Amino acid sequence: MKEEYVNSFLVPAKLVWQKELGEELVVESAEAVSHQFTTEDLTAIIGVSGRLEGNVLYGFTEDSALKVVSKMIGEDVPDLQNDLALSALGELANMITGNAATQLAQAGYPCQISPPVIVEPRGSRFTIMGSTQILVSFASPLASLSVRISLRETAMPD
Repeated sequence: MKEEYVNSFLVPAKLVWQKELGEELVVESAEAVSHQFTTEDLTAIIGVSGRLEGNVLYGFTEDSALKVVSKMIGEDVPDLQNDLALSALGELANMITGNAATQLAQAGYPCQISPPVIVEPRGSRFTIMGSTQILVSFASPLASLSVRISLRETAMPD
């Protein structure tokens, strides 16, 4: 996977996190990981198609998800068992991926994104074939976020 695909998610993640949550988000690590993995407590998946295809997965621990949702909604959210909470997490993933797609298009990789799919609870096993995956771990004073990026270039004409 090209470095520019991954880099296209770093700045949008930081900007969206700052705008929506008022917190600085920093990259803790980035590493190539196995194509098989087990989901976190809550995982938002967004599909990418066009010049690039694949998936971007946003993983949250339950504690992080509750803190993020509470901050986004502006009130204490005791659990994630409601549509508003899940919608807020999906929207956060959607905003980051949408901004990344804009950067990718400017770099010559026009692509579209699908609506987010939320997977819960923890422990669902996924296998994503056909592409290297990069796992980027972020941290902030509020919560942590993991972003698993699996994109490959298609033969789609420009």
